[in-house]
Amino acid sequence: MSKKFISLFLVLIAVSLTFFGCGKSETVKINGTKIDSEVTAYFKNTAKEGEDVNRLIARYVAINSEFKNHSLSVPKSTRASVSADVNDIWHMWGNYYQGLGISKETIYKIELSKAYETLLLEECYGENGVYPVSEEDIKQFFRENYGAIRFVTGYLFEMSENGTIEMTDEQKNKLTETFTSAAESVNSGTGIEEAVKILGTAELHSTVVNSKGNDNFPDGFWEEVKKIEINKAAAIKIGSYVFLVQRVSGEEGEYECYSQYRSDCLYQMKGEEFEKTVDFWTENYTVK
Repeated sequence: MSKKFISLFLVLIAVSLTFFGCGKSETVKINGTKIDSEVTAYFKNTAKEGEDVNRLIARYVAINSEFKNHSLSVPKSTRASVSADVNDIWHMWGNYYQGLGISKETIYKIELSKAYETLLLEECYGENGVYPVSEEDIKQFFRENYGAIRFVTGYLFEMSENGTIEMTDEQKNKLTETFTSAAESVNSGTGIEEAVKILGTAELHSTVVNSKGNDNFPDGFWEEVKKIEINKAAAIKIGSYVFLVQRVSGEEGEYECYSQYRSDCLYQMKGEEFEKTVDFWTENYTVK
């Protein structure tokens, strides 16, 4: 069974929500049909600055309508994943949404619509799509832009009652040398679980990093990770941190994550083109 990677999902939800106003929204109509006021409230209160709320609602309706028109279906595994995501969202934001008069069922509908969009993207550009992108091309994009890693974080500062105290150069060099020794040990064939023991009580984590940026790591981290060969390790020193990083295969084995990020890769490859299609669909729906 694959290890569960550290998820940035809830953090991204927190960052992306920019709140405009509060309370329930008026019911709107699209092409004469009433739209659920809870859906309207969701888009009104989660729209980012500068986004056209009516356009977001029309886009949502367009995606749902086109999914139905294309006679597509949602796999059971995808529905299960959507349900799990909604439970996570509701755990963190349930009180906020309830205050806006938005139910958990509506959050499920919104998240399910995102799954519809992914399946429409697949219909257009998947291996068997209208304008197919080969599986090998998607995997190559994944290799170049994503990295499954196991890592330990070291801090080049110490905590005190008055905040942080920067280590001396001698202390920094000593800690960095220890991390480098651990990396060399991994590259000599020692398992990383054994190698990290020389770091003391350091905790080993697993996650996925990518070229789009990683909020949990300092700038430049990805550029260093992509230099590491699969199953090899390195000590990465950036700013006030030093990391022991082992890059592992994300396409197969215990840390497989390609299946999780495949749609994201496909969207990055064809998203601009796909958005033009979605815009075309959306033009057929007018909010009043």
